[in-house]
Amino acid sequence: MTGLSPKLDFRSSAAMEKRDVEQVEVKGDHEPSPDELIAGSDQRIKRSALERRLLLKADLVIVPLISAAYLASYLDRNSIGNARIMGLQKDLRMNADQFYNCLTMFFIGYAVSMFPANLTARKFKPNRSLGVAVVFFGICCCGMAEAKNYATILGLRICLGIGQGFIQMAPIYCSLWYRRDELATRSSIYYACATLSGAFGGLIAYGVQSDLGSQGGRKPWSWLFLIEGVLAIGIGLLVILALPRFPDDLHRREKRHWLFKPEEIDLAYNRYNAYNAEGDKFRIKQLLAVLKDVKSYFFSFIQSAAVLGVSVVGSFLPTFIHDFGFSPVRTQLFTVIPYALAFVTVITVGYLSDRWNTKGPFLFASCCIGCLGYILLMTVSATTARVVATCLVTAGCYPIGILLPVWLSINTPNFTKRGATWAFSEIFGIGFSIMGTRIYTEPPRYYRGHGTVLGFFAFAAINVAAAYLWMRRQNRKKDAILEDYARRGEMHPHIAQRMTLEALQDEHIAFRYVL
Repeated sequence: MTGLSPKLDFRSSAAMEKRDVEQVEVKGDHEPSPDELIAGSDQRIKRSALERRLLLKADLVIVPLISAAYLASYLDRNSIGNARIMGLQKDLRMNADQFYNCLTMFFIGYAVSMFPANLTARKFKPNRSLGVAVVFFGICCCGMAEAKNYATILGLRICLGIGQGFIQMAPIYCSLWYRRDELATRSSIYYACATLSGAFGGLIAYGVQSDLGSQGGRKPWSWLFLIEGVLAIGIGLLVILALPRFPDDLHRREKRHWLFKPEEIDLAYNRYNAYNAEGDKFRIKQLLAVLKDVKSYFFSFIQSAAVLGVSVVGSFLPTFIHDFGFSPVRTQLFTVIPYALAFVTVITVGYLSDRWNTKGPFLFASCCIGCLGYILLMTVSATTARVVATCLVTAGCYPIGILLPVWLSINTPNFTKRGATWAFSEIFGIGFSIMGTRIYTEPPRYYRGHGTVLGFFAFAAINVAAAYLWMRRQNRKKDAILEDYARRGEMHPHIAQRMTLEALQDEHIAFRYVL
């Protein structure tokens, strides 16, 4: 059989694992049937000229805006690590426990806002949710520049966490604009900006500490917060004005938009319908399905390692490098190296995982690289080797941070269940992020902290393998069921009755997990 037809063409699991993907021509004026869309949702499709133009516009607007939002948010949330090296803790007379409290409170605000942010994105619209959150980030950061005591920093860090919860709905937003074999490449670009924020923040801190000093009576760390806060406000306003809404929203709004033509909106709507239901909103039933789905727990354990690793790097990387024996100014400069490597790694992994249409093996490799980095941090003494170890740590944790939400999104149909699964995994992991702010108390080797994170990375690798094998088994079971129906000359009820993906979610006989 070649191509897709209303009678459906199902490939075996073995063929899918070899990525022997059919090239299917999709015309801009053709609206596929629901069965065609479900069956073809895991295939790499040969694009028409109209679809290439749609993707080019989306890539030139959506991806840069989300990237800028991530850059601003991670720049602001991680700046406290650079500010500590610049004298924040000493100038505000904070002890170590109070500084750790400031790190912890960020994740408390994050946990509170994560579920509401994901489940209200349809009501508030993505440009408003994301844009206002980034503006809010900038205002909080500017407020920290004027802080005179510990309590102010503590309260504003809670507010930063609340804003972060709304920014983290970006993976769900992108999953409604891009197909399953396109999402990782685009997501890796904006998430790479999270790693770039670390390098950029280090360069800003280096420039401030070298050139501004205490000019105008303002401390170097205050200049850092002020510069990054103003940058975030500008980016947030741009997101509010320019970021497109969801494809089905544009389709309902008389197909008028400053960026997309009516025929492009029609095509975006058809692509959206391949994997989502129009106007899909909050559904209690899908929330309960998250708790019953074994994948939710696999994803949550993997996410716990990712957020633990990213929070530790964001909060303590300048401290690690400073403890290697570098001066404060050189410390800010040397933080650029691990983040630069992570930037390249995230982009490369995202592209290759889409090119080969697989995510699990890349996630497993990233977990193993992170494990190697933490082992080296605990065992080597040479400064160069320890810098290499920090590079491996960042190159391990950041790819997990984007591949996991992509893997979760492309294997979780329906808006509510997808958003709730992502929020469940994030909130589950936030507890470990909080723990990460409390275990790095024994400088300069930090055996307890490094050993704990190493254990979680190893456990995440086990969960990646378990999720991969479980989903492969489910794919093969569906293949076997269809083959049995074919031998009997019968059509499966899901197909015969034209049951929808919205109704059955990943239980639909035509749905296949991307491994």
